[in-house]
Amino acid sequence: MRFTKPTNLQKPYSMKLEHVAITVSEKKEIEQFYQEILGMREIKSFTLDKKLSMDIFGIEKETAVFQLKKDKLLLEIFLTPEKHDPGFNHICISTDNREEIVKKATRHSYKCLCLKREISDLIFITDNSGNIFEVKQRDEV
Repeated sequence: MRFTKPTNLQKPYSMKLEHVAITVSEKKEIEQFYQEILGMREIKSFTLDKKLSMDIFGIEKETAVFQLKKDKLLLEIFLTPEKHDPGFNHICISTDNREEIVKKATRHSYKCLCLKREISDLIFITDNSGNIFEVKQRDEV
């Protein structure tokens, strides 16, 4: 595939991330990690039927889906008992109080990896389904 510079005939366009979809293996994870620790709220839930699941993902399985939101972050969580290996996949979020998130996560026995560095510390929190969140400190403006 070859990329070319836009010409007058090509209309430029913008993009916005609408949501991130992840898989969680237990419903209680939604309440314990996503709602209690990350402070998200459920805005919608529905069941993805077998046929549509097969058409989109190649997985013939009826699946419960929960949409959770906090500020401008929207997660679509698919509930399925199978655990997965995330590899390098992770979601990076920023907050004005990451210490509070780390305290809550630690108190609830979630894996927290805190790496001290000269430039800035790195913090990664893993939920019980293997989803990894990088948590950055957002400076107030």
